[in-house]
Amino acid sequence: MSSSFRKRVPAGQAKQPPATRLNPHSAQLLVSTGVPSLDDVLGGGLPVGGVLLIEQDRQTGYSNTLLSYFASQAIAAKHKLCIVNADQDMDLAGHLPGWAGAVRGPAATSEAKVDDKVDQTEGTRSESSDAMKIAWRYQNLPKLGDDGDEKNASNSGGSGNDRAGDDGESKFCELFDLSLRIPKDLVDRAQPVIIGSSDILDGVATEKYDGDMYRYVLDRISALVQDGFSSLAPAPNTERNILRIELRSLGSGFWQGSSSTSILKFLHELRGILRYSYAACVMSFPVHQYEEAGVRLPIVRRIEHLCDAVIELESFEGTYASPADIIARQIKGSSGSNQDYHGFLHIHKLPRLNSMTESVGRLSLLHTGGGSSNNLAFRLRRKKFSIETYHLPIEGGVTERRVPAKDDSKLKTGKGTGAGCGSTPGRKDPLEF
Repeated sequence: MSSSFRKRVPAGQAKQPPATRLNPHSAQLLVSTGVPSLDDVLGGGLPVGGVLLIEQDRQTGYSNTLLSYFASQAIAAKHKLCIVNADQDMDLAGHLPGWAGAVRGPAATSEAKVDDKVDQTEGTRSESSDAMKIAWRYQNLPKLGDDGDEKNASNSGGSGNDRAGDDGESKFCELFDLSLRIPKDLVDRAQPVIIGSSDILDGVATEKYDGDMYRYVLDRISALVQDGFSSLAPAPNTERNILRIELRSLGSGFWQGSSSTSILKFLHELRGILRYSYAACVMSFPVHQYEEAGVRLPIVRRIEHLCDAVIELESFEGTYASPADIIARQIKGSSGSNQDYHGFLHIHKLPRLNSMTESVGRLSLLHTGGGSSNNLAFRLRRKKFSIETYHLPIEGGVTERRVPAKDDSKLKTGKGTGAGCGSTPGRKDPLEF
């Protein structure tokens, strides 16, 4: 006699938010940054309730590219998006990278499905032919391409909302194309909350804030979190969703506070608000403005301590270079590995929410494949931004001939320098091939 058991699930239990997945190491809810290789570096994605700090490089805009990916992923996953920029007023229309399904319509989506089926059949044939060539313990791991992105990401055996279903369910990470742009109607439909410089200046002009921009922005974010994204008092009979907060150039010259430690108070309170909410924050920080004689000020270390994850982009063009040197490099072009990579990626801190140690060593393929915090590089191509393991270039380059051509004149004239076994002078050695 056989019996079956069923797990009791409350009828009113809320579902997992769209385009999210659980960290198998710490059971932490994760969201994608929009860049698959950056998700891999962070250990699967950005934890919900966490803060990612991107230290900007001088005179380059690679950090803005990562922030654009983060905003585009919010629109693709149907998450709520909030962008704060005290430097200028922003217009997202025509500035965010798009994906084929949003720009070209259902036809491109159907073509992509056909391509996925073809790739899946070809992958099945290759896996069956290469089944005995790799160890059995590595067969179930996701495969990485040459640029660090997962191959067949839509067909990988993920759990939760990793894959996009036929019912329109969002994928965990959409494949964006920098040559495409999200249509304006799709951006307007997402209704992003944009707090620009004009809004901030008008808000801090009141007596309540007295010119403190950090306090004004913090109150706006707190009110937005309490409006349906708090885990302490969730709204009844509503589906859970994710709030994505994007802070651009936090701590730049345009940010004014009541004291020199206003940014520290802001980060401390912001992290306390996000810990009990369904929200994730990514911010860029102009670290080169907090240096004296090439040495970082002590406040930079305190800012990094108040964030959950810290990465630094060090480009080859903008690191300790004058504008004249940058223009000369762009015209002449640099040699060696600088043609393949655009800069280094330094990892100063990794997220470890609900855990004493970071899970990147168990879940990251770039790290287990030989990558570490010292040999990761990034490149910006025409269609995408990717993080890869840094490799030294081939000595002499790939365009130069490193093996000199044979000189047959000596063989024709019979002036050979020596003879091999079984050969006569003036003739080609029969053993030489």
